[in-house]
Amino acid sequence: MRLIGYPLDSTSKWSKGPLPSRSKIHGGAGLALVFLLAACIADPVALRGNGAGSARAVELPHGDASVAGAYLAGRVALDEGKMLEAAENFEIALSAEPDNGDLRRQVFLLRLAGGDLDKARETAASLVDLGIESDEARMLLAFDALRKGELDVAHERISQIGPGGISGMVGPLIDAWMQFAEGKIDEALTSISAGSGSDGLALVRTYHHASMLTITGREQDAYDLLKPAVVDTDRLPTRLLIALIGIEMRLGRDTEALATLDSQLALAPEDTVLIDLRREVASGVTPQMPIRDARTGMADALLSLARALGDQRGGGQGLILARLASDLAPDEGDIWLFIAQQMLIENNIPRALEALDNIPHDGLYSWDADLLRARAYGADDRDDEAHALLEEMSQRRPERSDALIMLGDMLRRDERFAEAEVAYSEAISRITTPGPDQWRLLYARGIAYERTDRWDLAEADFLKALELEPDQPFVLNYLGYSWVDKGLHLDRARGMLNRAVELRPDDGFIVDSLGWAHYRLGEYDDAVVNLERAVELQPDDPVINDHLGDAYWRVGREREARFQWERALIFNPDDDVAAEVRRKLESGLPAVSEAESD
Repeated sequence: MRLIGYPLDSTSKWSKGPLPSRSKIHGGAGLALVFLLAACIADPVALRGNGAGSARAVELPHGDASVAGAYLAGRVALDEGKMLEAAENFEIALSAEPDNGDLRRQVFLLRLAGGDLDKARETAASLVDLGIESDEARMLLAFDALRKGELDVAHERISQIGPGGISGMVGPLIDAWMQFAEGKIDEALTSISAGSGSDGLALVRTYHHASMLTITGREQDAYDLLKPAVVDTDRLPTRLLIALIGIEMRLGRDTEALATLDSQLALAPEDTVLIDLRREVASGVTPQMPIRDARTGMADALLSLARALGDQRGGGQGLILARLASDLAPDEGDIWLFIAQQMLIENNIPRALEALDNIPHDGLYSWDADLLRARAYGADDRDDEAHALLEEMSQRRPERSDALIMLGDMLRRDERFAEAEVAYSEAISRITTPGPDQWRLLYARGIAYERTDRWDLAEADFLKALELEPDQPFVLNYLGYSWVDKGLHLDRARGMLNRAVELRPDDGFIVDSLGWAHYRLGEYDDAVVNLERAVELQPDDPVINDHLGDAYWRVGREREARFQWERALIFNPDDDVAAEVRRKLESGLPAVSEAESD
């Protein structure tokens, strides 16, 4: 049988869930956008002292092969998301060419992204002393000076931030907050409201402007500025929402604050931050403003841009900005949550957990932090800890289903289908009004039922999932194939599989399902066409290669069939598949009449 699960993890046909599998979490992909080494260090040949193919070959000291080894070790560490280890090795490589500004800059960025801010500051100072351009280094040194009360030094550093690139986008906001820190309130208010409407930061500037007004006791002016700016905005950024509610409550508009919050909860009813915030507001607690002074203002600006970059697959640069934000405002839980998310993407589990440890256990972000912690445990093969945490969370908040869903996904990933079904069923029992997105949960439980030989229950879940999401290709594929395999509802099943392929024509597993359905129906020529396409799309999958071998055999292409079966063995099939393929290599397939009687 060739069925696939919801492909948030495409490494396994049975995997599904909001967490990547251990093998799928990648290292270095996001950071590759930032840590692109210059030509002088991009080719390991250069560090071996061989100038071929390199514009600036590095001449190593005689006998110092350890430098080349350190560079290569650094590249491996970077690919694995181990930023600080990469920085240590690249720093050794600098001994081969100490004036290499590009490599020195990368060492700084790696230390900053990895969270070693003390060494990052040292490296930042060396960059500035050597005249090596780095806006991030200027910002880090400026924030250090600000913390020490050296406002003149801090402002000078910030004023040197270039107008281009990512830093140039956030530079004017930081500069305005620097003026605010110096007591130049009117100048700061003028600066914060200036800027191009085309840079995408208009709402951020308005929010920061309102925050400055609130800090100076001008809450009514802040309300008059911010409230109209969000009238036509659906889902508000959480920090902006908290600021607006805080301003409303400071003005005695508690009922309006609750209405503002309820309108946002209607758009995101499962958001624990909003749920917990509403409980506080309903009890009369005025939330703390996200921006309370110049430092938290600068940190907020950096985090806003970091999130925007993360949404646009610029996670590496976003991580650097978030680390700068954490230097300014180390007590902000959402900054650490973002850092932990990026660390987990890089498969840097220790740094992800380290970031999560900075989030208060009783704060607004504690639930999201615990979900991410469980995900990190699972990615690190610490399944028992992950399961225990998720079970505790499900008891801590018995009205919520997300911890149980994650637990079910983890169990299903490990093919513990009976246990997964229990978790999913409990999660479903907690959902009072199923929405369209609940097809995923029904689909997941349907897989667990099917894999534990409870087809009637599985079929019911798949059909219900299709009621919620009629054109969901993965459900169409799973149910359609299952019906064909069981000889049920063949016309409807064929229509489902054709529709699934229409929706995802480049999904090798779904195309394989359609091809295999043709095979099971005795339509061998059509099976060959589709299975050849599936192998093109997914050439290293053993089951698809096996299926194509079977189809070739049925159309008389026995030599090609044996070739495909041999290919299937190359790609490490499961033991039962491998045994069947070896049997076919020895004896071929039985006659069609005999096969149909099996």
